[in-house]
Amino acid sequence: MLDEAGPMVEKGTRVVLLQEQGWPRAAGVCCWRHGVTTAFTAAGAQVDVVTAAAPRPAAKAAGGAAAAKLNWLPGPVRRPIGFAYRGSRKVAQRVVGKANSLRTKGKTGAARSQLATAIGEASLVLAESPQLALLATQAGVPGVRVWALALPAARIHHGDTSHYARLIGRLAPMLGGFLTESETARESIERAATASRPVVLLYPPLAADRPCPHCGTAAPGTSYDEPQVLALWRGLLEPGAQAPEFSFAADRLPRPDAGWARSDRWDWTQAQRDTPWDLPADGAPGWTAQSQDTAARELLKVALPGRPATPRARRTTLISGYDLKFIRELSGRLDNRTDLRMLLDEWPRLGGESPQTAALLERADTVVAEWARPSAVWLSKRKRPGQNLIVRLHRYELDAPYPRQIEIDKVDAVVHVSPPIAARIRNELGWPAEKLVYIPNFLDVDWLDRPKLPGARFGIGMVGIEFMNKRFDFALDLLARVRREDPRFTLFVRTKMPWENIYSWQHSHEQTYVAYFLERIERDPLLRGGVIFDQPGRDMARWYRRVGQVLSMSDIESFHLAAAEGMASGAVPVIRPWPGSHEIYGGEWIEPSLDDAVASVLANADPEVWAKRAAAARAEIRAAADPVGTINAWADLMHGDLDAARSYFGSYVPKAA
Repeated sequence: MLDEAGPMVEKGTRVVLLQEQGWPRAAGVCCWRHGVTTAFTAAGAQVDVVTAAAPRPAAKAAGGAAAAKLNWLPGPVRRPIGFAYRGSRKVAQRVVGKANSLRTKGKTGAARSQLATAIGEASLVLAESPQLALLATQAGVPGVRVWALALPAARIHHGDTSHYARLIGRLAPMLGGFLTESETARESIERAATASRPVVLLYPPLAADRPCPHCGTAAPGTSYDEPQVLALWRGLLEPGAQAPEFSFAADRLPRPDAGWARSDRWDWTQAQRDTPWDLPADGAPGWTAQSQDTAARELLKVALPGRPATPRARRTTLISGYDLKFIRELSGRLDNRTDLRMLLDEWPRLGGESPQTAALLERADTVVAEWARPSAVWLSKRKRPGQNLIVRLHRYELDAPYPRQIEIDKVDAVVHVSPPIAARIRNELGWPAEKLVYIPNFLDVDWLDRPKLPGARFGIGMVGIEFMNKRFDFALDLLARVRREDPRFTLFVRTKMPWENIYSWQHSHEQTYVAYFLERIERDPLLRGGVIFDQPGRDMARWYRRVGQVLSMSDIESFHLAAAEGMASGAVPVIRPWPGSHEIYGGEWIEPSLDDAVASVLANADPEVWAKRAAAARAEIRAAADPVGTINAWADLMHGDLDAARSYFGSYVPKAA
């Protein structure tokens, strides 16, 4: 059995605060450094300071000045001269750049070697800027041990091409994660990391009740983003500080009085430049020493490797199959353990292994076939003596021919992700009950659990409507009846559109169904303006902040991850009674009829009713899909202990008849 409830910070746990030597000694900077050192020391870590200088982005040289001096020449004469000048200048720049590169290459290598030596075998490296985090990884520090403080000075938008946004996007798949100060900043960082889903934790960089013993003066002019932001916040924390002008940075500091200095925009009559900034406060808690200490402990809990209660040897585990989207995040969590080393092998097509499958299979002590599909058939025929083979089966495969082709005698365990399908596995496939283990899909409840936006209880969410069996028509039935009584409700739909799914769009009945519901939304005044479609993305936690109720209207599901994610975010589920739903979710969320579903949604307009039910939904899913239990169960199973693996969620599986 393993204990993942949170790391005990062992003696000798070393945290390196990687400081930027170019930052000024100024108010805000010293407060941040004092606070973070104190907080991690209080958490039981040894904090060492290492300084380094991260390279700054090169400024673009102005061009064309020489050509401008030739304006007195006729155009046909001037243009060839300008072309020749610019061409020779580019050649000269390349020559100089190459010379500088050769001259600094040796110095850079030596500096990186010195940095790696100074950092050593630190358990955690906390870089106080993204640039320093990049420098640490370039010096050879394993990225999983590096976390970066990211305090964006400006809002980052989707598709942002600024240097800061591009740097965040580059670092996101490399680092253990980022620290930032607010939900607003976290969303900016997540928008920059479009190709991955980084771990972003909140840490108050300053604390009004943690005096800084060596506070500097206001920050002088500096080109670094973070010191400017820290100095701004430090000044606003001073007693009697005047209301600031609105800025993206100033808005992220929690203040009891959220007033702003009036702007110099024209008023309505254009008589004077004096327009207020009308922006509701976001209700974020204040920055305190206690919140810093709590955040430091949370970071250590997330960043430090999980350890078994009883030490055991590290076991190499291969996860292989076509389409690993449902297990990739779980693999990353398992890899951050002292007793597992994870390998991923994604097949390029359903029936064809990757070029490295055979070689990776030779290295593995345990093999997990993700999906009971051709990959599981292939692996069952090639399992070596002494290897453990685990097959993970989802509901979909029970209606396909592949499970019957698997050599079940070669399989040590079968993981199913939904309690109700255990009986189907036994009865339809004839697989022995002693090999079955129920472990739910990995659900990062802490990532999803974020403060709701004001009025979120009027937001109804639905995820994924590509197929007719998701029954979007029932969602529209519900919405129309709800909006007849209370037009404040809106349906947010996060989905690929059906015509973007080649599997659904090839069927004429699916196309007819889509035409029906789109026309219905246009023609029905109760629906028009009440349905918003959002493109899919990796920022589901951000999207769920405006969703106070989540729908599960399907004809059939194995688990329905969207309902579980919504509950983890604090949304109240409204579930149609599809087969097996009562064995997965509490009866209070399953509505016997459309009338009951409508009444449930309308009742949640009362903020107290909604808050109580949201808390109950969150607590239920945290127990039923406990991520710590999921990780522990998989770790035990990969070490061959089926009984221990069953102990975490066995109570959810119906007893065999």
